[in-house]
Amino acid sequence: MTGNSAAPTYEAEIRQWQQDMDTKLRADDGWLTLTGLHWLHEGTNTLGSDPLSDVVLPDSAPAQLGVIEFAAGQAALHITADAAVTVDGEVGRTAALRHDHAPGGASLVQIGSVAFFLIERNGDYAIRVRDRQHPALQAFTGRQWFPTQPAYRVVGQFAPHAEPRVVQVVTSSGHLERMTNVGRVLFTLNGQSLALEALEASAGEIWFVFKDATSGHSTYGGGRFLNAMLDEDGRVDLDFNKAYHPPCAFTPFATCPRPLPENCLTMDISAGERY
Repeated sequence: MTGNSAAPTYEAEIRQWQQDMDTKLRADDGWLTLTGLHWLHEGTNTLGSDPLSDVVLPDSAPAQLGVIEFAAGQAALHITADAAVTVDGEVGRTAALRHDHAPGGASLVQIGSVAFFLIERNGDYAIRVRDRQHPALQAFTGRQWFPTQPAYRVVGQFAPHAEPRVVQVVTSSGHLERMTNVGRVLFTLNGQSLALEALEASAGEIWFVFKDATSGHSTYGGGRFLNAMLDEDGRVDLDFNKAYHPPCAFTPFATCPRPLPENCLTMDISAGERY
């Protein structure tokens, strides 16, 4: 092989990963199904397809489905319409709603093709709404990618912070979110020595939110995400061919973290997802 062309097996691995990313977006609980994000206020929040509702649902739902009573971080659902509603798969008309960071995850409320659930972001609470029949699913033609280039897959070295840092990260919704910054990864790309601050993910995995010189024209302006496995010896496989756009590139109803200042790179990384 010559130039930047990828070996067949590596090319096939990347293509399969890209297809999996599209499948996740198109899933019934994928980001393309989102139709709304409604921040709750203390007291009674009206719920239904009436556009004057505090929590607006898709047109297939009743105009007045019910209310959500919200106080001191606790949300209670009360269904007032004659409609078949389930909470976590069980038919019910009243329920205390768990948020997405609670043990067991968020309570899932469903009515027909519509679902909604409670999220918490740094002490603020909102209802996120999905619809399996959302037109955005039909309109989606697939993510777009730069050609696969093995030169953009490098090995980095993890340098843990003495103590993990809890950082306040601004999100696409303008809210702050607490995230754990466990250390940084040092690496060399295209002859330049670089570093990225790493955020905590699942066991053995770290992830990054970063910008580079492509951000805002050939890639999403809010930055891109990159996941990587962390070996026991601190080695990190950084494959920028797997850099991808965050959910907020596809929906205004996501709350995506913006890059830390240290992760705003000046070099051009023409690999991974593009517009």
